[in-house]
Formats: sequence, structure tokens, C-alpha cells
Amino acid sequence: MVHGGVTLHTDTLRRVGARGDNCCLTWAADGSQITTMDDGNWLEAEDKYHFRIYRLKGGPDDFTREDFPGFPDFVMGEGSWFGYGICSVDGQLYCFVSRCPKNHWSVPYRGMKLLTSRDNGATWYRVNRRGEERLIAPRDEARNIVDAEEMFFLEEYPVEGAGGVAYPFSYCAIVQNGQDNSAARDDYIYIYSPNGAEVHRLLLARVRKDSIGVRDSWEYFQAWKDGEPVWTGDILERGAVHVFPEVNAEGGRFGWYSWLPSVVWNPGLGLLHHGQRGDDGWEGNVGFSGRLLRQLGARGVEESGILVLGEPLRALDGILLHR
Repeated sequence: MVHGGVTLHTDTLRRVGARGDNCCLTWAADGSQITTMDDGNWLEAEDKYHFRIYRLKGGPDDFTREDFPGFPDFVMGEGSWFGYGICSVDGQLYCFVSRCPKNHWSVPYRGMKLLTSRDNGATWYRVNRRGEERLIAPRDEARNIVDAEEMFFLEEYPVEGAGGVAYPFSYCAIVQNGQDNSAARDDYIYIYSPNGAEVHRLLLARVRKDSIGVRDSWEYFQAWKDGEPVWTGDILERGAVHVFPEVNAEGGRFGWYSWLPSVVWNPGLGLLHHGQRGDDGWEGNVGFSGRLLRQLGARGVEESGILVLGEPLRALDGILLHR
């Protein structure tokens, strides 16, 4: 199904001040929404963060913002971490944070650290790639450690592209399936990531919800066979679930920060809603134009209740809707 258009009712926006960007949302078990935030502070406190999460409570006209005092302090000037992939699953929160190569905003990301909380965000644990956890307090020095023991992905499987080298699954987006994942139609969590410096090649991984923290349990989309997706446990055999344009309408090459999707289950429509954008340039803060896809080819195939993308429908303004 192709969406015919979007009307933005900007008069319904409620502006409450402060700043921050790159907000990714999940719907927690307690009914609140939890959002990531990069480069800012929503509560106008003294610290400025490269990465923070906040809780939103209430309705559109009376919502409030709350901090997570127990969350690791990824403040500016001490390391440089940015976050995107976040989800609430069966009462447990998961949050991926990505490390810049320098102690300030810089690209491409070196890899991701996985954090989890079982008490609605009061305390947080680092999860290594073997699924082993340890508590990380807000000012714990371990929050800034970057090595193979601490990181879930770290500078693995480098991919060269126009402008440099980058790594797959060094940042990610997680498919959202209702409150606390309650609308999921199978037992898997689905994770998207661009393929390193080949940002136009979108990757898709899946893992059973009880094994999110075990890297060896992850599977990667490999290819299509007889109209069905093939999954592999070997990341070296991964394939692109969808290939986006490499250049924009003016011939400019899309940058490393492009094509990270937002995919949300919409129960009212009975569809997954998939949005994308493309940015120009390779180095940081170059041309965040927010261009959305037009005339995109995509085929929606439902496999165990999740969208995987191939060829060839059309999309308008970067919005794909699939049953």
C-alpha cells in the first residue's frame, strides 16, 4: 500500500523550550514514552549532553518531561556518545549508544554499546556481546570505556565508500511494535542499520526478544529466495534488504548519516509505517537537508509479521506503508 500524502497540523504543536535532536521514541510498560536526545538538555540543567534519555508523561496538551537520574552521564567533553536505537520489551528497556572516533562530535561511529534496565529506567547495566551484564552508575568510568569487552559492536567488518570507511551496526534503529512491544506478531526484535560507508544499502537484523544481548543469537537478512527472506547467522553473509539512491536529484552524494529508518506499527491502519531521509555530505554537520524519498521502489513482504523491503512499489515523501 502506498500512502497518498501527509498533512502536518503544525497548529497542534506544543513548544516547551530547550533543545536537542535525533529523538527516537519507545512506548514503555508504564504507559510513558521514552525518547532519546542528542546534543542538548531538555530540562535546562547545567550539564549539556551528547546523549540523554527522557520520559514523557501525559497527553499532547499537558505532557511533562522527566529525567533518568540513574542513566549514565554522556555529557559533552567526556567521550562522545550518541544514541538512536531504543525499545521497551516485556518490561525491560534496551538502549544502544554509539561512540564517535574523537571526544567530540565526529564521524563515522566506531561501534555501539548496549545498555539495559529492568526497573523502568532507575538503574542501568552494560550488556556485552555474550549477554553478560554489570551495573553502570551515572558517573561510572566504565561508561566511556571502548574495547571489545564493553562494546556490543566495535570497528568490525569495515566498508569503504565515497568519503571514507565506516562500520555496519555502529548505529541502529529498532522497529516499534506498540506499548512494551505488545503488538509484535512474533518473538523477534528487528534492527535496521546502514551498511557502513555504503549508507544506501540498508541492513536488517533480527534476534529473539529473550536473547537481544547475545550477539551470537543475531541473524541477518541475506537474500530473497522464492519471494521469501533468507536469514543467516554469519554477518559476513549479510545482504541489503533495500538499496536506496546513492545520489540526490542534483547529483550530490548522500552522506554517511543517511537512510537510518523509523519503522512503527500502526494498529489503526494495520500497517507498518516506514520513514526515511537522506543527508548530504560525509563529514559531520554537512547539509542536514532532511530530503525524503520520492519515486522509491519497494516491495513489502510480510515474514513472521515484519516488513522487509525489496522491489518495486512507489513511495511518496519517504513514507512506506505495508500490511
